[in-house]
Amino acid sequence: MHALDVRELLIGCQFSSLNMEKRGFDLRTTAYPMPVVLVGSVVNGKPNFMAVAWFSKVSSTPPMMMVALGKRQYTGEGIIENRCFSVNLPGEDMVLETDYCGIVSGRVEDKARLFDVFYGESVKAPMIRGCPINYELKLVDTVEMPSTNLFIGEIVGAYVDEEKRSGEVPDLTLVKPFMLIESPPNHYYSLGHHVADAFEVGKRLKLSKT
Repeated sequence: MHALDVRELLIGCQFSSLNMEKRGFDLRTTAYPMPVVLVGSVVNGKPNFMAVAWFSKVSSTPPMMMVALGKRQYTGEGIIENRCFSVNLPGEDMVLETDYCGIVSGRVEDKARLFDVFYGESVKAPMIRGCPINYELKLVDTVEMPSTNLFIGEIVGAYVDEEKRSGEVPDLTLVKPFMLIESPPNHYYSLGHHVADAFEVGKRLKLSKT
């Protein structure tokens, strides 16, 4: 029986009696899956894209995202210059091109030749038509970290392939994004199976009063 088939869990104060051994590991190891995107900007008048796994939603109202790029990254130069960028979510069928964009610099190769590039409201935030989901962002803040710049952008446009929708929203089972796990060795993994309904399954949990 699946653990989630149990409707109620009674949890007391027995946690202190559990003998679970913990071991430390390298602080720099990212031990969780990260969706991979292609971040786009215009650098020296040309569109450029790089693979990024360090990104996140940071605000709902207004809608904002953050991407973390190394300070020497070519794509970052275009974000700073034009104050806009794109976030493009590739499907599994684009893993080859995506990985290439993570290991080859735009300083030495015109990576935009790999893609059908299009633009939304801004002509300085190049997007990839082959990616099922695209976000267009205007830069609102840059936070300087020791080795990276955190570029925070407000979403001004969001696009999805017509056939990758369910109703008015993207259907990730059709988009088929993939994730990076950095804990060596580095691997890409596909989206897994449905586990439970978020913000709903937890309602089954009841704590004992003792």
